[in-house]
Amino acid sequence: MAAFVALAIVVAAVLYLTAARPQSAVVPTPTPTVPSASPSASATRSIPTSSASALPTPTTSGALGAVTIQVTRTTVPAEFRYLVLGGGEEFRLVVLDLNAGRATQVATARLAVPPGAAIGPSAAVSASLDGHTVLVTFEVPEASDSLFVVRPETGDATLLVRGEIRGAVVSSDGARIAIGRNDEDPSLTGLWVGTPDGAMRRLLSDDPSSTGSPPRPYVFSPDNALLAFGLGLGDNGWQAMVISATAPEGRIDRSSGGPQIIGADASVVGPAVGAQFRSARELFVWSSRSMFGGSTVAYIYDTATKTSTDLYRPPAGVLIRAAASRPNTREFATVERPECCGVFVAGTAAWLRGQDGSARKLGDAVFVIDLWWSRDGTRLFAEGGGDDSVGGISDLLSGKGVMQFCKRGGGPPPTPCT
Repeated sequence: MAAFVALAIVVAAVLYLTAARPQSAVVPTPTPTVPSASPSASATRSIPTSSASALPTPTTSGALGAVTIQVTRTTVPAEFRYLVLGGGEEFRLVVLDLNAGRATQVATARLAVPPGAAIGPSAAVSASLDGHTVLVTFEVPEASDSLFVVRPETGDATLLVRGEIRGAVVSSDGARIAIGRNDEDPSLTGLWVGTPDGAMRRLLSDDPSSTGSPPRPYVFSPDNALLAFGLGLGDNGWQAMVISATAPEGRIDRSSGGPQIIGADASVVGPAVGAQFRSARELFVWSSRSMFGGSTVAYIYDTATKTSTDLYRPPAGVLIRAAASRPNTREFATVERPECCGVFVAGTAAWLRGQDGSARKLGDAVFVIDLWWSRDGTRLFAEGGGDDSVGGISDLLSGKGVMQFCKRGGGPPPTPCT
């Protein structure tokens, strides 16, 4: 089984959708304005249509970090995954059709990158459960970041925020969003919640000069009543917390050592790298120690009783690289690796574990970048790395390759990627 599951395998060739896209919507990033007290509003078969008409094109500002994004109307597949590919001055938002094994380009973005910057820009994506509402964040060091809401089914995009953005998530139903901001203006720094139309309010204020600022949103509960987020603890990693999404504005106080929430009722969960709600009441959390400290553990947190129950603690010298709770079961998957010897090391493996302590090794999984379950829990998808031009998706349960895609251009495989 291990030989089949290893993510360095070459999976079966797949075809990109090559339908023409003659029309699209173009949204340039406007020139940043003087900050105010609230953020400025400004992934079945995947056969994109092209009936979206172009929006009026404002003058693109020359401000560093400015983004111009062009969106094509695209039908979202039943089993999908969004990825942001590219780098430097150009990124692409693509949706993977995991049933058909096909990648479709949804949007392209061009960035005004500061010349000579030591670190290049990066991008992140968060999508609603139906894939119709997508948040795309462009972080541009030494310039302003941008957060867009993209709606593939209608082919449009809206700029929500310019500033220093440190994490953004959208709720499963697409109705709510949460953003971490670390702007120099203290009136903007902190954890914000709102709606994709740009209506926002600050949930927690923070000091932009503090280590660990700002808090970073993880996930909304299925009913949108709660928000799980992370508080930075410096070298000790992140501490998960849960707060009501309608709580009055509170503040983060770090004056007496560890961070505390003042003025709002927030519950301490425990160490965290990632979190997902199993239900409106139960939160699945996992953490992995760094070279400086922290804990390696997977556990559940009951939001009603405010208690945690450990599910799994690896033996000494083993880290959890990724974890995901299996839908509608008491099982979860982990990818684990030895603590020594770099990032991609021999001995890294995928496991299926039960809340009763049972465990089954699925096989080697050295190059895992991301891990998630299919909607019905019958497939365990993993994005594989190890090549800077070709990416791949595998099903760790079956040990089979799902698809390949080009990270920079060219292709589709087996035609060479650039």
